[in-house]
Amino acid sequence: MKNIAFILLSILTVLAAILVIPENRIAHSTDYDPYLNEEHLQKSQKELGSRIEFWEQKLDAAPGNFVFQKKLAGLYAAGFKLSGDIGQLRRSDSLLQQINKRLPGQVGVLQSLAANAVTRHAFRESESYIREAFGIGQNKFASSLMLADVMLERGNLLEAELLLRDIASRSHFDYLIREVKLHDQADELDEAVRCMEKAADLAKASGDAAVINWSLSNLADMYGHQGKVKKSYGTYLEALHYNPADLHALKGIAWIAFSQDKNTGEARRILNFLQSIHPVPDYDLLLAEIAAYEQDKSTEEKYKKQFIAEASKAQYGNMYKSYLCQLKSDEGEAAEAWQIARQEVKERPHPMSYQLLAWAAYRKGNKAEALDIMEKHVIGQTGEPKALYHAGVILRENGRKEDANMQLNAALDASFELGPVVAKEIETQLSRL
Repeated sequence: MKNIAFILLSILTVLAAILVIPENRIAHSTDYDPYLNEEHLQKSQKELGSRIEFWEQKLDAAPGNFVFQKKLAGLYAAGFKLSGDIGQLRRSDSLLQQINKRLPGQVGVLQSLAANAVTRHAFRESESYIREAFGIGQNKFASSLMLADVMLERGNLLEAELLLRDIASRSHFDYLIREVKLHDQADELDEAVRCMEKAADLAKASGDAAVINWSLSNLADMYGHQGKVKKSYGTYLEALHYNPADLHALKGIAWIAFSQDKNTGEARRILNFLQSIHPVPDYDLLLAEIAAYEQDKSTEEKYKKQFIAEASKAQYGNMYKSYLCQLKSDEGEAAEAWQIARQEVKERPHPMSYQLLAWAAYRKGNKAEALDIMEKHVIGQTGEPKALYHAGVILRENGRKEDANMQLNAALDASFELGPVVAKEIETQLSRL
């Protein structure tokens, strides 16, 4: 009788677990299924395509008209964001270069060239353009904001802070989102979130659906970094309300399904949809990570190879170099990763570039050199979880167990952001201390 009671209790426990797990999940397909519809993106692409066609016809009728060229350049840059077609960004750059050659010194053109260069992760080139625009002096507020953006990307926190201090206006949306970046880079996440919430409120007061969507989508990211995953999910859904074609929000929901809910099937379904309508290399990387979590080595390798083949194409320039560097370090190609990391440091002398350099050095077997790079350029200069994790490993390998423990535990606090694969690796590292 006792055995029967025990068996029944065991069955009930298993059934309860099966029933409870889905209820504890944050992402529910009924919430976002309406947005997994290619018609939303097609509608936006069609509207943009009509505008591009109009201005192309205008330019055909008046070749060399710089007003038409500038208009088209902006539309092509927007087209790249919608389609992922890098050719459109290249066409945008080409038109802007033509204008800049014929009519040098136009601040608006220089600003657009700088913005495109940031998209391509050509940060030195972007700095050159925006410093020229800043020096001319017209529309200096916008140039100051863009120069601050570039300085933050290049790890020059002090100059970015000084630039923003000169134009401080917490009631101005464009200023406020730079203040968000400044706090974020200074590892003041809670203050960054408060600024982003204020920016979202300003966006809502403006009534501009595109600005509201952008604000909410970025705010959702930041809630995730805080570990407020449920709040992040709700904010992504709110962002989709304002723009049903917000692919970034859907990607964020896919990450929640994977990293928080461990619902790999649902995460994969969302990513496969995104890949079908917006074919960029990014999704292969996430699909590889899901396969790694499922211990499906052949599928993981398939997606990694697809990512490397596409992201290595010359047309992407520097856009995927940091990801390629990380992959090659971990895939036994540390010498090549080291070369990529050195280029990244030149382009973007930021702590996150230096941590790539340190990790490549460690993977090459140069533990002391890796530690030297970490101590000079990374530790104490960024709180990014991946940097904390790599610092912890390198410190442990150099016998600095107490320091390693502190870095690894700080990284583990960001398990949601890092994902379950890296979180498990961190736990393994901690067990070795």
